[in-house]
Formats: sequence, C-alpha cells, structure tokens
Amino acid sequence: MIGMAHVAENYPLYYDAMNEKGVAIAGLNFVGNAVYSEVQSDVENIAQFEFIPWILSQCASLAEARELLDRINIVNTPFSEQLPLAQLHWIISDENESITVESMSHGLHIYDNPVGVLTNNPPFPQQMFQLNNYMHLSPKQPENTFGENLALDAYSRGMGGIGLPGDLSSSS
Repeated sequence: MIGMAHVAENYPLYYDAMNEKGVAIAGLNFVGNAVYSEVQSDVENIAQFEFIPWILSQCASLAEARELLDRINIVNTPFSEQLPLAQLHWIISDENESITVESMSHGLHIYDNPVGVLTNNPPFPQQMFQLNNYMHLSPKQPENTFGENLALDAYSRGMGGIGLPGDLSSSS
C-alpha cells in the first residue's frame, strides 16, 4: 500500500492510502461524532489507527471490504498516551463504487456512497441531504431564466458552478 501517514515509533498512522488492487481509503475528521467501542469477544477488534492498513492488507475490492466490515468492532484503544484517538469517519472506494464508514454512539454505520465524495463533519446522511442545496449546479453555461426582457449573459467560464463555495465567479 501507499499513502500519507505520520510515522510514530516506526508505525505508519495513515490518513489515506491505496493498495495495489486499487482499493483506497481516506479518513476525515469526524470530531464530536466518532465513538469507538470497548473490546468485544465475538468480533474482530480493530483499533482506529489500524483500520486503514487492516482493510487494505486484505481486500482486493470493495465487496471484500464489506465482508470484513460485517465482523468488525472499531475499538477505543489509542496508539499511545501522546497520541489520543483521532475522531474519524472513512470513505472506502474501488474502481466501481464507494462506501462511507462511521463509528458512532449507536453503532457502526456503513453507507453506500453514490457520489464517491466525503468531507469532514457532519455525518454522511446530513452530507447527502446538503446536496439538495446544489441541485441548480450544472456543467453547462447557465441560461437566463430571470427575465426574458433582460439581456443577461454569463460573463465568465464555469458559471454553471455559481453557488458552489469557491466557484469561478469574480465574487467568489
């Protein structure tokens, strides 16, 4: 696997990584929402910092990752006293699909991720709901629907992205 990591005591603490089969994982901040469990005897207990290499060392596809996730318990074991638990949620993808994994107070949630994107907080269902705010975006240049008596024209390229934070408009 290859990825970005902080190496502590010769152990890579991955932020994101990909294996040779094309399975990739990124961990994103999930502060205030991430909750990891106590060790349980009837499942595979994986510490939060072990999650990325545990998946990538065993899976050649997202389907294989889903099977592993059915028997996992992400535990609240910190790497060391100097490095407390990172509060994360993860996106796992292969060439065909993506899922989001969130360990919260009411259990481990695995969501199909049809957009193949994940940000930091909030929880994934809220992120999907927020996409409603961007339904008007388009890869096409906008047409004047404001008023047929006004000669309004797009004054820059990328104007179909108006309203997306950081769009290409001068005002952004």
